[in-house]
Amino acid sequence: MRVAAHCQRGFTLIELLVVIVIIASLAGMATLSLNNTDSRHWTGEVQRLGNLLQLVADRALIDKAHYGVVFEERSYQVVRYDSSAMKWQEIDFSAAPNVANARRFAAHQLPPNMRIEVLSQTELPGATSEQSSFGGNRSGGGSRGDKGKEELLPQFAALSSGEVLPVEIGFFLLKDGKDGRGAIISYSTLHGMELEWQADDY
Repeated sequence: MRVAAHCQRGFTLIELLVVIVIIASLAGMATLSLNNTDSRHWTGEVQRLGNLLQLVADRALIDKAHYGVVFEERSYQVVRYDSSAMKWQEIDFSAAPNVANARRFAAHQLPPNMRIEVLSQTELPGATSEQSSFGGNRSGGGSRGDKGKEELLPQFAALSSGEVLPVEIGFFLLKDGKDGRGAIISYSTLHGMELEWQADDY
């Protein structure tokens, strides 16, 4: 009885090339998807900050109190002017965590691939020469538990009268440690909040 011999057949060059092309395409799609995710997160963070500035300005008018935002390179937080202590202070929501906007007013840390830069600011009334321009000497110079604790000074301030001290902020998405995409947020009493998206360098 004859047994039919089975031929063992390998992959052809065409088949291997097709597989390589498919793998390369999937890798490219994964990279694009990752970049798009970063862009979406960055866009969301920019819009969050713009909305927060508007919210702070509205809150100052409603509460008849001075509010501000202190910016660091990788974070920002809302502060309120304490007229009895005559200084800007962090807002403590621990006693009333469910109060409106408590979550939005809490200190916010940026993702590691984003940074903030204050491009222009207005001098804060009453700031000393050592504090130079508005918000020039802020909490970032040392830990807040230090004896020589520095006063919190906001770069953006919304006054109880409804006026705001003009500020211009650059919000950047980093690529390989360098600025990639950028957005400029500016706020003034005359024009309100304005957002300008810069050209995509990616």
